[in-house]
Amino acid sequence: MSTVKIALITGANSGIGYGVAQRLLDHSAKNTNEQFKIVLACRNKTRAIDAQNALLKEFTGGLVEIVLVDVSSVKSVFECCKEVKKRFNRIDLIFCNAGILPCTHVDWSVVAKQLVFSPIALMSRTDCIVQPVGKTTAEGLGETFACNVFGHYVMIRELENLLIKTKNSRIIWTSSCTATKENFNLEDYQAIKENAPYESSKRMTDLIAIGLNSRLNKHDIYSFATHPGIAATNIVRDHLGWVMGYGMLIGLFAARTFLGMRNQTVTNWNGSYSNYYVATQPIDLLKKDAIKKFGSYCNRFGEVYVDTDDIEDYNEVETEALFNKLNKLLDEFRVKYNIKS
Repeated sequence: MSTVKIALITGANSGIGYGVAQRLLDHSAKNTNEQFKIVLACRNKTRAIDAQNALLKEFTGGLVEIVLVDVSSVKSVFECCKEVKKRFNRIDLIFCNAGILPCTHVDWSVVAKQLVFSPIALMSRTDCIVQPVGKTTAEGLGETFACNVFGHYVMIRELENLLIKTKNSRIIWTSSCTATKENFNLEDYQAIKENAPYESSKRMTDLIAIGLNSRLNKHDIYSFATHPGIAATNIVRDHLGWVMGYGMLIGLFAARTFLGMRNQTVTNWNGSYSNYYVATQPIDLLKKDAIKKFGSYCNRFGEVYVDTDDIEDYNEVETEALFNKLNKLLDEFRVKYNIKS
């Protein structure tokens, strides 16, 4: 008997999210006993429809739906969740994937220095990307925090009752291999004053993913952190243009081939593998690594595999303090928009 699992993917019209959708539909085509219905949760309707059409062309007979959401807007997330509750009586998988890496310009002096003294850092870190400081949303939240973290947290809390209704439901957070402890300040958790809001948001992603897992296991809900390695997604092209995007693509291939850097996944298909792995593997196999991050890696020949990374200095006390701040903020928005908890 075939089962159909509902998989909601934010930011699914391109990049890693689109790669996840492809992999799950490919899985459905090859495994008649386990089917996935893909829900593309996207901000732009036109791009969402284009993605839906492309997926259905590639995977004839695939199950693909669309729901509109701007995860940087709490109001939009509430509206999206209301729509999801109308259309589905359960959710099996939520991929917290949508995200932004804001950029004002490239610091070419850093590029030149790292090219000479640390080419590996140039190909694996974001030191040369100058991010805006103090940028906020119309709702007054740190922009990167709102999009990469809080919108997804609101979505999970709003859809928790749908996750409870299915066995071994999973929340899968797309983090980054650039997430480090040094970039996160609990006192400025929205990273409004920080000059690395992207890295801060990904550190929070790690803390929340691991923290939610221990809190939701009693409901048979599991939460995991993943990262796609370094892929040439549109997160760079959107801010720096196609020239930089193609330059990055060439650099990633060179780093993997000649420097043997295994985190250079390059493509969305390869980068999405860790998300797909966590979505489809037996839960008992994943439990032993629940406090780690599942990452996509490639060998020199582009063959992709999953490895696990430690979450740097994971601290339950710090995580609990972060949850307190997030819950307080969520309560404020529920009152603002008259949402019943």
